[in-house]
Amino acid sequence: MRIAVIGGGASGMVTAYLLDRQGHHVTVFERQPVLGGHIRTLNKNVQPNHSDCDQILENGVLEFPAAFHNFLTLMQTLEVELEPVDIGSALFLQNGRHFLSARMIRKNFIGLRRFYEYLRLDTLYARSAGFWVRMQFPKMQDFYDQPMSQHLPRPCIRNCWLKLLTMYSYSMPFESIDDFPAELAIPALRQYIFLKWFRIKGGVYTYIERILALFRGDLYLNAKIQAITRSLDGITITLPEGQQQFDKVVLATPPDQVIELLADPTLAERQRFSSWRANRIRTFLHSDTAIYDRYGIVKPSEFDFFQTDKGWGYNAFLNQLCGITSSVRYSLAFDLNSLIDKDKVLHVQEHHTPLYTVESFHYRDEVVETNGENNTYHAGAYLEDGLHEGAITSALRVAQLIG
Repeated sequence: MRIAVIGGGASGMVTAYLLDRQGHHVTVFERQPVLGGHIRTLNKNVQPNHSDCDQILENGVLEFPAAFHNFLTLMQTLEVELEPVDIGSALFLQNGRHFLSARMIRKNFIGLRRFYEYLRLDTLYARSAGFWVRMQFPKMQDFYDQPMSQHLPRPCIRNCWLKLLTMYSYSMPFESIDDFPAELAIPALRQYIFLKWFRIKGGVYTYIERILALFRGDLYLNAKIQAITRSLDGITITLPEGQQQFDKVVLATPPDQVIELLADPTLAERQRFSSWRANRIRTFLHSDTAIYDRYGIVKPSEFDFFQTDKGWGYNAFLNQLCGITSSVRYSLAFDLNSLIDKDKVLHVQEHHTPLYTVESFHYRDEVVETNGENNTYHAGAYLEDGLHEGAITSALRVAQLIG
């Protein structure tokens, strides 16, 4: 069959790879000039746009937990090398207070100071023990159509930290987390926090390169699709340069783009996708270490959260997350513009991800159950856990459905 895959991010490229292996003629259409979606690896699929840098550094997806079973299996199939990476975290409040993970305490302090920091962390753990016990027993349906604020209502450090972990995982502004779907966030928090984590040697885009080396189909970058029309005879994709015919189409785009791409969306499709909105964010790759000075921190952890006048943001330490031994300390910052020296910014990356809300997520299961209607299939992380494992799992589902 002739199959069109719309979107060259993780879910789109893995879907194309799987369908290609099944013997279908696959064509990938990507509206950007590069592939990868949320995968942005400096000196792989993007080049530094603010200052020279020859390191391979991540500007999007960073690390992966051991519970990503479908992802890890795919990496093994593609013969992509993984390396273990230690994960630590910290909270830095605007008033000068801070809370550090055990790994960060070990890296920065000795003697009585280390003992004191451990005592503060243990006190926080003790206060949170009841919450973690309660979170292990509810069933998934207990979280349906509920916001995060319903399960983390109190303004305390524990709840703030958990919301910040969600912000980091899903690239969401902190002020949007209260309306984040609990059925997406709570399972991720209870499953992934205490696991082993891995990075891809040579950068995350390495596995897209492996797929491209094996892919036998067609690939269009800068593809400006004007309309996707479905009929009994198949799929017509209209581009500025003309039309192309296919048997089936896979939409591996952010969900807010689905309705605008379809020339003939059904009432049900409008209902399933009309509540999705774009989440457009910026990340800054930089070499500024001054944000840690006032807290007496010499060695950052893998991802740290800072409170500013405008709210919360994170700083990810790329030397550790990317396996870089350079004496220059590279970081990836989100929503910390006011704290970063502009002269030390190396690259600014724009991202387009789904804006997760209880309302938009309501029809997720219905989209999954009706996948294939009108010869139209949907792939994307938003149809599973919202993370990279979800992207791969959704691709596997589409490949199995098409067969």
